[in-house]
Amino acid sequence: MSTSKTSHVIAAVSLSLSGVVLFVAIYAALALFMPVARGGEVGVCVPNGTGYRQALALFRKNGVINAEFPLVVLARWKGVGKQVKPGLYKIPKDASPLEVFERIRQGMAESATLRVPEGFNLDDIAARVEKLGLVPRDKFLKIARDPASAKRFSIDAPSLEGFLFPDTYAVPVCSEPDDIVGLMVKRFKSVTGNEISGHRLRNGLSLLQTITLASIVEKEAKTDSERPVIAGVYMNRIRKAMRLEADPTINYGMKPSGSPIMKSDIRRPTPYNTYVISGLPPGPIANPGMASIRAALNPAGTDYLYFMANGDGTHQFSKTYRDHLRAVKRYRDKR
Repeated sequence: MSTSKTSHVIAAVSLSLSGVVLFVAIYAALALFMPVARGGEVGVCVPNGTGYRQALALFRKNGVINAEFPLVVLARWKGVGKQVKPGLYKIPKDASPLEVFERIRQGMAESATLRVPEGFNLDDIAARVEKLGLVPRDKFLKIARDPASAKRFSIDAPSLEGFLFPDTYAVPVCSEPDDIVGLMVKRFKSVTGNEISGHRLRNGLSLLQTITLASIVEKEAKTDSERPVIAGVYMNRIRKAMRLEADPTINYGMKPSGSPIMKSDIRRPTPYNTYVISGLPPGPIANPGMASIRAALNPAGTDYLYFMANGDGTHQFSKTYRDHLRAVKRYRDKR
């Protein structure tokens, strides 16, 4: 081939390549910088465990982007992880695909702050979850009370009551009940750690019994210093085959938390009412904090069998029923 012809071929190839490069550049500019629509906002729910490509499909389905491929390439170039932060992504309709990519990369999903105090039971948590607009109360309770849920999280208990650790959680909007209880169970396991490992604990109780005792202590105690003493009282009563007669167990499952105890409630036969049943209830009555769990694990060595509230957050402890009655009389006389 002559030099002239070779030059013409090279020029033609170069022109073709330039055309391809120009086309790719224009396509990339349109694909990454041109918004799909104008005005307004689109909310896209990304469930927990969603992969990057699955998320892009959701954004395309909701009209936020026209094509997934350019953002797949961009993600590989930027080293974006395979998982996308779950939650609600609010995207302006005039956002460019590149802006959408940045929101995904930075995990700009909305979350709600869920505060669960020590001593909240499942009903309390469900009400707060619903109030935050996360999931309906009944839907949350259906999952939290299902024995299959406890089994799924490797917890040997009739429900997740007692195992949803009290704390403050950033819960992604659009979460499912499984996601929410999963956060809380994970926190329970993380905080309690090795302290509750093993089938039989150093207090001679099973894990379920320990958390059940801790939940009663949580509802009874107001000061940390008294928690081990209260746990010790209940352990003494268990050893002597005495009914626990713990007031917080009377209305569990029957009335809302904080309801006043009526005289007719005390002898109402329920599986949890320790004025009627012997020993511990079949499961926790609330979700205890770590101080109450430690108290149940390490009850104080004491001879006390009775206690009564002083009305100021502390209690009067007694070794005999006679002493207990005297303490009750002194309290009433002061009033």
